[in-house]
Amino acid sequence: MKTEQEKMFENVINKKSEESPGKTEPKKTNMLLAAFMMFIFPIMLVCLGIFLGGYIGKSIGTSIRTFQILGGVIAFIVAVIAIKLFDRSAVLDKNAEKIYWDDM
Repeated sequence: MKTEQEKMFENVINKKSEESPGKTEPKKTNMLLAAFMMFIFPIMLVCLGIFLGGYIGKSIGTSIRTFQILGGVIAFIVAVIAIKLFDRSAVLDKNAEKIYWDDM
């Protein structure tokens, strides 16, 4: 059986190891931010790509429509890559309340 001092010493050691800077908790993802990244961000990025493509095509003096299409496609690819990177860094909250269709 452990003495009171040994128990206190173990508690202090456990607290220090929990608070150590090497151990970091995964960052939880806000659902509003996740919805923005999935639905709004790609649309905004594609519109920006179309605008910039048209501007570049006009300044070069070639077909504006071609550069608008290329700008939109490139922006869409960038949006997909950004969503993939966001998805890898996002962590679901395991304590969040789950809603099932049967409950509605």
